[in-house]
Amino acid sequence: MTTCAQLVYTSASRTLEGPGFGVVQLSPDWPAEVGDSRATLGPLISLGTGESFGLRHAAGGRIAYRAVPAGTDAFGRPGNHLVHLLWDGGGRLTPRDVLAFRSGGGFLDGLPAEAEPSREMPVVEVPAARRSLSALTADDVDALVPCVALVLAAVAAGAGVVGLPARTAAGRDVAEAVFDVLPRALASAVALHVGTASATGDAAPVRVHVGSDAPNDVVPDGQDTARARALLEAAAKKELCSDNVRKLETLDRWLFTDTWTGLDPASLTPTQLLGVLESEKAGWWLSSPDAVDVACAVAASAPQVEAALRTALERHPDAWDRLRDRELDAALTAVFSGAGKADVPSGFTGLTRTELCEAFTAELARGRRLPEVGGAAAALVEESMALPHPVALLELTDDLAGLARLATSRPVVREALVREWAGVDEWPASSSSLLGHLLLEDPEWFLTLGGSAPSSVVRAALPWAAERLATSMVERLAVTVAASELAGQGWALRDVLFRSGLPEEEVAAIVARNFLLLAGDDGWPGEVARLAAGALGAGSGGEAAEGRRKTGIWPRRRR
Repeated sequence: MTTCAQLVYTSASRTLEGPGFGVVQLSPDWPAEVGDSRATLGPLISLGTGESFGLRHAAGGRIAYRAVPAGTDAFGRPGNHLVHLLWDGGGRLTPRDVLAFRSGGGFLDGLPAEAEPSREMPVVEVPAARRSLSALTADDVDALVPCVALVLAAVAAGAGVVGLPARTAAGRDVAEAVFDVLPRALASAVALHVGTASATGDAAPVRVHVGSDAPNDVVPDGQDTARARALLEAAAKKELCSDNVRKLETLDRWLFTDTWTGLDPASLTPTQLLGVLESEKAGWWLSSPDAVDVACAVAASAPQVEAALRTALERHPDAWDRLRDRELDAALTAVFSGAGKADVPSGFTGLTRTELCEAFTAELARGRRLPEVGGAAAALVEESMALPHPVALLELTDDLAGLARLATSRPVVREALVREWAGVDEWPASSSSLLGHLLLEDPEWFLTLGGSAPSSVVRAALPWAAERLATSMVERLAVTVAASELAGQGWALRDVLFRSGLPEEEVAAIVARNFLLLAGDDGWPGEVARLAAGALGAGSGGEAAEGRRKTGIWPRRRR
């Protein structure tokens, strides 16, 4: 119910303004700013050719009005008319309420004979009209589609003037049908004028004129027409959109969600995605991987879609589990493809590093190997070991260079490799190659792993590494071997220096700088080595005088 103050204007022998036309009765709280006399009411009391009624918007509220011919005045003169005005200070009245109030006889047709001028006219209660749309035929739908589309176009534009016929060819009241179909909240900004083209002073952004020659200043587009037809066809099946719907986006969701769920997900707009995700069919729709991919992609840049998707996944945990599995698979695919750490998708479900590590090590346990130790794989190997989850490093990958870099730079991986290396029973063919790559990273690996491996593995790794090292690193490797616990077998000279491929003068210079150490490794007696060092001008391990360095002081071994 909406409580409204009233005002009645007509020609009578006694009015509040004297005989003739004037205000006869009004409620005590009738707003003075609207007017309460013949001089101030203006167009509200103008005389038309017949009945006119409607709802206009004003500052501070709304005015429902009806003007009807009233025969003769109190002096028997023709041309009298009566205007009945209702003031809604809360701005709650809608066109549907006014149409129903008028149809129910709520407006006055004339003054009762005993009516006296009064400023104490009681207020009137205007009911919130219930929908009373009678059955619509296919012809009714076709006839009303253009009318509903015009009003929707004006509402969508936020302003406009719409002219509607009073009745369809079949005799259906157009205004009643239009405003019964439209949700009350959606039509809350619409004014209604029936039987008059005059809307002077109406502040409504959208004005609908019925049965007048008011021109339309809006042009419906295809979407407006589609909405109108869908609304009317639903109404024909006794399905009416909630009166609380006030946005076209919400109306579209109600009308078209079933249609949207059947379209290619990639063709849906963010608004349509919202409608689908908030519908009862969201769980079914999310069973499609393509649909989930589209929703996740749009959610990344559309917060409303993201919120709706999260809510839908919470409502449908099976869809969440499917998405989780697919995102985990995508992340593992990236890892096993050599992706960088920043290039592994965390996905919409926000995969944690722990979950990735668990899935990663499970894949390794099933026999899957890394083609390449990329940044992401390196991080997961390190993190898995820190948790700890077992990782068989010697079976991890064919990318031995990547594994060597990882083991050299990450202490937890280094420690794991040392433990695994010490426990090998059957040495894989790749062992010497891995040791060679490790020596390229740091010759100190010889001290760490050399004693745990067969000499065949070590001696295959030394020349392989020496051939690929710079001169300074070749010298460092040779010195490391010669000073190690495995010294005395001549590996520093035979497997490192003489097979390094360096020019003879560079080999000679290295030998000269480290003669005693290298000679000792080669099995020379100490006294002999020292005598030879003196004769050749070589150092015990330091620099020889530049002018005394010679080439060929140690025979190059043939390969």
